[in-house]
Amino acid sequence: MSDRRLYEEEVSQRRVRKEHEHRESSIGPETSLLGNREEHYGSLRKDSAWKNDIDIDHDAEIEKLMLEGSRAWDSEEEDVVRRKLDYRVMIWACTMFFSLQLIRNNIQNAISADFLIDANIPQNMYNLGQTLFLLFFLLSEIPSQSFVRRFGAEIWLPILMTCWAIVSIFQIFIKGSSLFLFTRAVIGACEGGFVPGLTFYLSSFYKANELSMRYSWIWATQSGTNVIGALLASGFIQIGGPLRGWQWLYMLEGVIATIIGISSFFVMPSLRHQVVSRVFTARETAILRARVVQDDPSKRNQQERVKFGCSSILTSLKAVIQALTDRFLLPIYILGLVAFVPSQTANYYLTITLRQLGFTETVTNLLTIPYAAINISMTVGSSKLSDKFGVRWIFCLLSAVWVFAPQLLLKIIPDGSSRWLRFALVTLILGYPYYHPILMSWISSNANNSDRRSLGFAIYNISVQCGNIIAANVYRESDAPYYHRGNGILIGLNVLSMIIILAIRRYYVVENRRREKLLEQMDEDQKAEYAKLSKGLGNKQLFFKLKV
Repeated sequence: MSDRRLYEEEVSQRRVRKEHEHRESSIGPETSLLGNREEHYGSLRKDSAWKNDIDIDHDAEIEKLMLEGSRAWDSEEEDVVRRKLDYRVMIWACTMFFSLQLIRNNIQNAISADFLIDANIPQNMYNLGQTLFLLFFLLSEIPSQSFVRRFGAEIWLPILMTCWAIVSIFQIFIKGSSLFLFTRAVIGACEGGFVPGLTFYLSSFYKANELSMRYSWIWATQSGTNVIGALLASGFIQIGGPLRGWQWLYMLEGVIATIIGISSFFVMPSLRHQVVSRVFTARETAILRARVVQDDPSKRNQQERVKFGCSSILTSLKAVIQALTDRFLLPIYILGLVAFVPSQTANYYLTITLRQLGFTETVTNLLTIPYAAINISMTVGSSKLSDKFGVRWIFCLLSAVWVFAPQLLLKIIPDGSSRWLRFALVTLILGYPYYHPILMSWISSNANNSDRRSLGFAIYNISVQCGNIIAANVYRESDAPYYHRGNGILIGLNVLSMIIILAIRRYYVVENRRREKLLEQMDEDQKAEYAKLSKGLGNKQLFFKLKV
């Protein structure tokens, strides 16, 4: 009911600002609002049809019907819009994420081509460089979101991408520790704000029950990039000529990332523009905007530009503190800190473990492919089911249970067990349904505020990165090669994740019941008055139901 009232008030304000009354008066009950389907869906093939479509004020049409309680569009039209979004928005979003992962991981491939030796970088300096990368990665997450709100993701993200690509190319000139440390810091600062910015951008185009699967495509790209990056590296390193193999690697992968970054300025659709993309007709653009706001009214101002200034800085600091201490998002932040430590630890030590078990370098590289294939299919499948049933917690819990069984077996099997058995168990751990996309969608659904959603993505991602730091320090040299003590710690963290997931579900269910009881005690006039006074409460508003 609250969403309905909020939407009605917003529509009324827009009508006054845009002076739509004279246009609305021409729309009679006998007017066909859906119009000719050839005009709407075939207009890209005919310039005249496109112009005719623009001449109609579809925003006013749809708003009028929604206020009257009529159906403003049919399911077939929405399906067309969603398919076009997947084609026009998601494919390029995955391409952008490919650029991120390509540059983020190429240092590992460069090391295999004697980068540290040729560039005269000691092991301690390499470790410091990786620490600086992670430090600047974390520090840039929240500030970068301010630039996303100010300039728009369609401008800020391509800037970040082009910067890290150019710096990657300049790594061919590294001949000592100073330039190496500088490049690691800059690349970390550029890449840090990308993921929360991209997820915030996508949340503007999709409804709550569509986000988990779309986010899963992004992280499926991560697994795919690991395989593609390894194949590209093996080819680039073998080029020869005036440059060393690692220099060819940095330069050519940097060129690929630069092309993607510059192209993003022209390819990324923007909701801040009247014409989002030529792929969409004017009516489809109106449906695109309205369906997201109808699903979540807090997104209606998500694309407004936020100005910089002293007052805005203080406001931003206050918003950060409020997002950090949001009692309905904080449990998800905590879950993000511990949830992925078991699988990430296995990922960090996969090649080391396989080499310790006696597999050759070539076989080891090939054995990293099966888990990626399993992970992609399971992640996309579980995220799709989460969207379909509108439930988050159960799929998170099932993923944690998936990891628990092989992790337990890995600890208790005898030291002399078959190396293929150990490989199979590690592959199962890494092939689990990665529920990071589901948690991102959970934050988006329960933020109920554009600023809170944007900052929530950044804070949650910081939690996950801090968890990665923990994961890098679980397995110790004294515990090698079977890591019994480390596996025991990972089992404990996995059980803790299950407890947190169940606690979050219980917390949200109890809170929703409390809100329902308070609303039942109000009459209609009290509810209407409360709706007017509680607009700024976000996810604390009694009308808002926390998604479980």
